[in-house]
Amino acid sequence: MESLSFEQFISLIVVFVSWLLVAFLLTTKTKNKTSNILLSLFLLVNAQDSSGLFASYFVYPNYPGWGMIINSTVFIKMPLLYLYLLSVIYSDFKLKKKHLWHLLPWVINFMVLIPRYFAVDVDSKWAFLNASNVERMPEIKASYVLVHIQMTVYFVLCFVAIKKYKTLLLENYSNASLFNYKWLFQLVLLFAIEAFIATFKNVLLFAHSVTAYFYTVFILSLIALSFICWMVLKAMHSPELFRGINSNLQLVRNLVKDDSRSNSLNYNPETDDSPEIVALKEHMTKNEPYLEATLTVYDLAKQMDIPTKDLSVLINHHLDQHFFDFVNGYRIRKAMGILEDPDKTDLTVLEILYEVGFNSKSSFNTAFKKYTNLTPTQFRDNALKSVA
Repeated sequence: MESLSFEQFISLIVVFVSWLLVAFLLTTKTKNKTSNILLSLFLLVNAQDSSGLFASYFVYPNYPGWGMIINSTVFIKMPLLYLYLLSVIYSDFKLKKKHLWHLLPWVINFMVLIPRYFAVDVDSKWAFLNASNVERMPEIKASYVLVHIQMTVYFVLCFVAIKKYKTLLLENYSNASLFNYKWLFQLVLLFAIEAFIATFKNVLLFAHSVTAYFYTVFILSLIALSFICWMVLKAMHSPELFRGINSNLQLVRNLVKDDSRSNSLNYNPETDDSPEIVALKEHMTKNEPYLEATLTVYDLAKQMDIPTKDLSVLINHHLDQHFFDFVNGYRIRKAMGILEDPDKTDLTVLEILYEVGFNSKSSFNTAFKKYTNLTPTQFRDNALKSVA
């Protein structure tokens, strides 16, 4: 049996680790099974695309038609990633018939290959694959162009979806520990880097730069291995990474386009003394709803008996603050009062942050320093020194 090269050995590890993560995702208990299934399918397709070993060693020798179909699954890799993002972003996400449109590039590629590959006998298929200029054949060129156009479009869609998710979280939630959109961004960014290098690899293939192509494939294999290992560790440490939001949530910039809603708010940006603003500030000061760590704009609107969308527009648009920053401003001012109180020096910073509504030390320190330019400890030391 022919021995494996180092690059093939690395590719084999990529496949093994991918299957390991797939096994973990499919057996772990979670409320969002759809997300795990989509991510598992993505990992399987990505492993095949990164290595090609399964098709090359076990399928192509006897079934070249099926080998090409397996390789063509690269066209469903980006749709799987995009649908996975949607499934973790939106708590009410469900796979629907309309999502079958994501298979269109795969169908187009299949149809392009029918005349000279799928519709001919096995010998003709091998003649096609073994041609000295196979990478220059119109069908193969078309496949490469189509897959790179598809990847570009889907990367844009992925980053737009993540940006919208981040904005909706800031506009509707006050708990920073729920904001795991950074992991989503890292996931897509790392995969985009891997895809860019893979594109460069294909350029070298068409240019017949054998040495450069070999080293690029080697580097790509190492990156793929690192990428998969990172995902395994992340998934095992944080099996529940996201708080899904309802797909009916709208961005505030879309809400303000509704003139009837905007006109219903008696807000004067010059005086800042509208009844709605006064009532909101009085409620925040008197009832201190911000002490509840999981406070949302929906919860606050319910307490004040006003429409959620009106309150969201009032805070996120008229006050020009995200709900997240608006609520945390009250939490920080409450914490400042405790930190500068000589009678409360026995309270630790950790106890204080929980008392004022935070549930993460890192998010508290970040918000506090953003608000005061000091860490909580520095602020307390300065305040107590001035009193003494």
